[in-house]
Amino acid sequence: MKKIYNQSAILILLTFGLSLSAQKSVYTFPFENSYRLPPMSVIINHDEIAGTYQTLGNLYTTEISGMGEQALEQTSFTSISDVKAVDAVRFLEFYAQDQLVTPGDETGGAVEMSIIYFNSRSRVNLGTPFTVLTLGLGALLGIPFSTGITDVEVQAIFYDENNQILTTQRGLGRSKVLETLYNMNYSKRTQHQKAMRKALEDLNGKIMSDPALELVKK
Repeated sequence: MKKIYNQSAILILLTFGLSLSAQKSVYTFPFENSYRLPPMSVIINHDEIAGTYQTLGNLYTTEISGMGEQALEQTSFTSISDVKAVDAVRFLEFYAQDQLVTPGDETGGAVEMSIIYFNSRSRVNLGTPFTVLTLGLGALLGIPFSTGITDVEVQAIFYDENNQILTTQRGLGRSKVLETLYNMNYSKRTQHQKAMRKALEDLNGKIMSDPALELVKK
């Protein structure tokens, strides 16, 4: 009996360990490229992404009086952090490394990737009037009171060895989710992640079929 118990315990541990090892990354894509571009430089345009997600920082410089007639400058910097912008950068990095470009020494050329559009909004659905009529009771019961919609547009610009533009491709992604009182904060990030995957899938299909990139070379 003890031997059977030990074997069962080992089987459970092995199954649990395999399930953990098989867990996919948040940044896993719903596609796998058979071909990749030759090795090239990958540029993530952080400034444009910061502008799209409105996370640009502000630099303030103030002149104050010092000892005697000496003037001193005091500088401060403020910035807005957005987890969606962080996710966007990581999605682009993982896509370029895992699906787009072949690892190896740079052979010339580059790809610049950025997010050129982002919008997140909520609209009414069938649960909205019910929530209003019940004075919020429906929301407390977990009934969806709105539909969250997230739109993302991804852009990739390819350059040759002479820094001339070869081609530009863009991908669109949209995600919808029923919003409740208990998933509002959580759903915003997951909505964005789903929209990013769809946008990159759309972009990837266009890149893989673009004759200007001559994918068959690799």
